Amino acid sequence: MAQNKLDISVHKSIQHRSLARQADHLPLLLLLTTLLVIFIADFTFSDRHFWLYTVFYTHLHPTHRAIIPGDVGEAMPLNQIQSLPLALAFMGLFIILFTLYFFALRHLPGKITHRFIIRSTIAMGIAYLLLPLVTSQDVFSYIAYARMAVFYHLNPMVVPPTAIEPDFVYGFLYWVHQPSVYGPTWLAITAGLQLLATAIGFKYVLSMEMLLRIFGLLMHLGSTQLVWLLSERFEGLKSGQDEANWQTRKLGVTLAFAWNPFLLLEACVNAHNDGTILFLLLLSLWFLFPQTENSRPPFLVAIVLLALIACLKISYIVLMPGILLFLLLQGTAISSIRRRLRDVGLATLIYVGLIIAIHAPFWANGALLDVVTMTPSASRNINSIYELLVNGYAQFRGIQLTHSIDRGSHLEVLSHMLSAVLFTLMYAALCIRSFRRPQYINTWPALVAWLAGAWLLYCVVGSPWYWPWYAIILFGLFALLEMTQQELPAGRTPVHFVFGSLDVALLGRALSSSMVGLYCLWILYNLLPKLQLAYLTSLWVWGLPFLIMAIVRARTRLKQKPLYTEPSL
Repeated sequence: MAQNKLDISVHKSIQHRSLARQADHLPLLLLLTTLLVIFIADFTFSDRHFWLYTVFYTHLHPTHRAIIPGDVGEAMPLNQIQSLPLALAFMGLFIILFTLYFFALRHLPGKITHRFIIRSTIAMGIAYLLLPLVTSQDVFSYIAYARMAVFYHLNPMVVPPTAIEPDFVYGFLYWVHQPSVYGPTWLAITAGLQLLATAIGFKYVLSMEMLLRIFGLLMHLGSTQLVWLLSERFEGLKSGQDEANWQTRKLGVTLAFAWNPFLLLEACVNAHNDGTILFLLLLSLWFLFPQTENSRPPFLVAIVLLALIACLKISYIVLMPGILLFLLLQGTAISSIRRRLRDVGLATLIYVGLIIAIHAPFWANGALLDVVTMTPSASRNINSIYELLVNGYAQFRGIQLTHSIDRGSHLEVLSHMLSAVLFTLMYAALCIRSFRRPQYINTWPALVAWLAGAWLLYCVVGSPWYWPWYAIILFGLFALLEMTQQELPAGRTPVHFVFGSLDVALLGRALSSSMVGLYCLWILYNLLPKLQLAYLTSLWVWGLPFLIMAIVRARTRLKQKPLYTEPSL
């Protein structure tokens, strides 16, 4: 009898080990499935199946063509989706990718390692690099501005691309009358990549497009590593959790960021520079964290990085007041009020001084300031609540909206004024409340929440001209804030912001889905011009995620509320 019990025990042990081995295969199985789906798209979304091979072949067997004009055929740049079947295939691809992604977030965190996340993200990134399409034409603007600086010796920050109309890349541009709205930081990066491409003999526009994609992948990998490293800064929030559960949370947060289909699309396909901004922002947060308890952080390095961000896109200047408030309101154990005031003054001086110094070579007798009024983002509405309000009002009153590609209608200009007023008032209230209640910003986790809240406010209220890549930095900040959330039977604990609280994990997942969905909607709008519903996109972009948040919060409250109360006698 004892022998039988022993046999049963051994059998159960072997069975348990077998199940464990099968579970260990799940991460690799999910990775291979995801890669298979993307590679199928790589070879079926275009009839140019060997475009990458052609690029390398023409590099090894150069022709006698000039560097500037570019080329046709297999080495043509990867462009936007031009057919309805391909649009439907693109939507199907990301439905599958998001399904696999959400499944991975639910089942993988306890079965993977940090090394697996990095290696799998590299593999996925390479697969995304090969997708033969783009969902935004901004990458061609990056290339055009770089070619203007490197080949034509023009100042792209004041000269529009019409100055290089004979250039091959000109035919792929949308904003041909718009000088570069990207600052000297991005011009230095893209010009450097263009010089590298020229030096190694890759002369086609497609070659530069691939270099920008590779650079985007490197930035995403760098941000992933920083999310992992910065999540370790929350050690004080373990609150009695054992080390295994804490590591699982860190792995889950890092995996959610690294495998995010929206972030991989933006980094490795569209190569948007907001991925670079996120990397620089996370790196600056690293230098804003005290190295030891009651020590001052090496904030000057962070200030330099933040100035470089502002010199890439000036709109990110809205983050700087939060950094200054953080330096001012840190606890007295770190430094005296006089020392903190001096730090704030020094940080402001360095920040403003660097921005002026970096822009000075491109000043062109003040012509640089004219770009602010020439950009369509100064007067046009798109994908925002203001677009919905303006078009709804115009239809109700029977008003015909007339605008050009670069200049908005009268109602749109008024909506920009309304946006500026609302955002200024709400942003000022955010800063004043944080100053009066230092707990909202005087610690490192509180600073991360403040930055996320301020940028979310800018995207929703302060940006009548909105596109999906504006939200990229939110996902890095949300990933860090997820470490402060705890899983309870009734649901995740919310993250407290200056005004209200949010489940940032849920909001991040919902926003990543809605941002890719916005691309799908615009592809359909471009292919079906009679479908005049583009002004409703803000309902999808913001309405859907916050509706999901509201439903989940209502369900959580119902779970917490007792269904029956014993009547008192």
